[in-house]
Amino acid sequence: MTRRTSLAWHNLAYQPMRTTVSLGGIGFAILLMFMQLGFLGAVGDTATNVYRRLPGDLVLRSPEYLHIYDPRSIPEPVMRLVETLPEVTGLRPLDLVVTKWQNPETDVFRAVAVMGIDPQRPALQLRELPELLPQLLRKDHILVDSTSSPDFGPVDERRFGPRDRGRVTDVTGRSVRIAGTFRMGTGLAANGAILLSRQGFRRIAPVDQAGRVSLLMVDLAPGVSREAGRQAIARRLRQAGGEAAATDVLTHAEAVAWERWRWYGETPIGLIFAMGVALAIVVGGVICYMVLAADVISHLPEYATLKAMGYSNRNLAGVLLAEAAYLATLAFPLATLAALLLYAITSQIADVPIEMTGLRLVIVALLSLLMCSSAGLIALRKLIRAEPANLF
Repeated sequence: MTRRTSLAWHNLAYQPMRTTVSLGGIGFAILLMFMQLGFLGAVGDTATNVYRRLPGDLVLRSPEYLHIYDPRSIPEPVMRLVETLPEVTGLRPLDLVVTKWQNPETDVFRAVAVMGIDPQRPALQLRELPELLPQLLRKDHILVDSTSSPDFGPVDERRFGPRDRGRVTDVTGRSVRIAGTFRMGTGLAANGAILLSRQGFRRIAPVDQAGRVSLLMVDLAPGVSREAGRQAIARRLRQAGGEAAATDVLTHAEAVAWERWRWYGETPIGLIFAMGVALAIVVGGVICYMVLAADVISHLPEYATLKAMGYSNRNLAGVLLAEAAYLATLAFPLATLAALLLYAITSQIADVPIEMTGLRLVIVALLSLLMCSSAGLIALRKLIRAEPANLF
C-alpha cells in the first residue's frame, strides 16, 4: 500500500509544471461547485428572510399558499377561533403582498414587498423595530428596508438611511411617508421591502384585504408541544368547517423547509443553479480525466513493466485513484480560499448573503473526490485492456 501511494505521488511530482496546471484546472472546477452551491444556498436564505424573523411556534396559512410574498389569505375569524384555545397564549397577524413602489426621484416603478403588522403584536423580530413601532400608528407612515435596491431612490444613491426620513413617495398610487429604516434583506420576489401597520397595509394593498390575513403566527402555552398545539388548532378549525377547516397548520421549521424546497425544486432559479453544480462536476471530471490519461500515456512503459512483474489491474487502479485523490486534496484548499473571497465580494456588491457552511464544505469535498476518482477509473480503461507485450 505504501509503495502504491509513493508511486502515485512521484508520478505527480515528476512533472511539477504540468501538475500545477492540472491543479489549477481542477481547482477551478471545485470553485465553480462552491459558487453554484453558494448561489443555490443564497436562494434558500433570501427566500426565508422573513420566516427567520417570525416569532411563534406554529404558522397558519392558506391552502393556496404559493410563497412568502404571495401567501394568499385566510379569514380573520380564524384568529378568534384559535386564540380561545387553552394551548394558545397569543397570535401575531402578518400581511404580505408585492406591489408597485414609485422612485421619488425618477418616478420609475419597481416591485416592492409590503409587510403589514399589528404594532401591538408585532409579527417580526427586527433590531430597529421596538423604537420605531410608534411611527407605524399612522396609516401613511412606512419603514423601508435599508438593503433595498438603489433603484428605489435613496438619497445617498446607495442605500436608505436617516436622510430619507420624511420623504414622500407613492406605493400602489397611495402617498406614503418614510418614517425610518430597518435591515432585513430583500428576497427574490422583489428588490425592496417596506413595513407598515395592518391599517396602512389595507390602504395600499392592490386588492381588498378587509377581513383577511396572510399569515398567523401562534405562540403556544408553556409545556405544550408543537405537535399537541397543532392537533388542537386543526381540530378546532375542522369543527368550525368552511374555509377555516382548510387552513394549513405548520410548525415554524416545516414552513421554512417548505419555502426552501419551493425555491430549490419548483422554480427555474433553483434548477439553474443545481444544473450549474452538475456542469461544474462534468468540467472538473473532464479536466481530471485529461490529466490522468496523459499520465497513463506518458508512463506506458513503466506501467507495462509493473504488469509484467505481476501487478494486477487492481494494483494499477490503486495508483491512478491515489493520484486522483491527491489532485482533489491539493486543489481543494486553494479553491476554498478563492470561494471565500468571491463570497465576500459578491455579498458586498450584490447585497446577497452568501456564507460558507460546514455542510457545503463536506459536500464539495466529497463531490471533488468522486469527480476525480471517476475520471481516474475512466482513464484506466485503456491500460487495463492492454497487454504488457503491446505496451513497449
